[in-house]
Amino acid sequence: MYNLTRQEAADLLNVSTRSVDRYIKSWKIRSKKDWKVVYLHSWDVNNLWDWNNTKQEVIVEKPKTSNYTYTKSTIDNSSKSIDLESNFKKTALDEVYSDLRNEIKEKDNIIKELSIRVWRAEEIAKNSVSLMDFKKSQFILEESKNSLNESISKLSDENEQLSWELKYQKTNNIILIIALIVLFAISWTIFVLTI
Repeated sequence: MYNLTRQEAADLLNVSTRSVDRYIKSWKIRSKKDWKVVYLHSWDVNNLWDWNNTKQEVIVEKPKTSNYTYTKSTIDNSSKSIDLESNFKKTALDEVYSDLRNEIKEKDNIIKELSIRVWRAEEIAKNSVSLMDFKKSQFILEESKNSLNESISKLSDENEQLSWELKYQKTNNIILIIALIVLFAISWTIFVLTI
């Protein structure tokens, strides 16, 4: 329904009227001009407002929760100290490795989900008609309707004229037949009187 002015739409969308004009030019909002006032389709404005106000999903890196610092006990024996230190390093590296593997799995799942969404969006876009093509087809349809209506009106005018001419011819034929009958009656009367 075309019931919003440019200024009302700009106030609703929280943009300038020039931005509304750009939306109209890019076929995002349908418009209809009534004298000098441009009215906008409220459904398109509401859809654009909904689209602008939806929060887009953003993938943010999670903060690291594990802290890989370990305390080492000092042991007098140097060989045992080296073994303990290497064990601490090995356990810390194992934990880091498992945490990184878990992060990679989570990110792989996110990538798979996003690729499925992209694939679905591509399928929808591939199977849909662009707005420009839709507007062109609507325009062609309107033109064909107008030309069809003009042809129908011309044919109805021709039909009325032909029916009027037919009535005129019928009337002329009836008058001609009556005149012939009258002439025949007069000539018959003259013939009978002369005999």
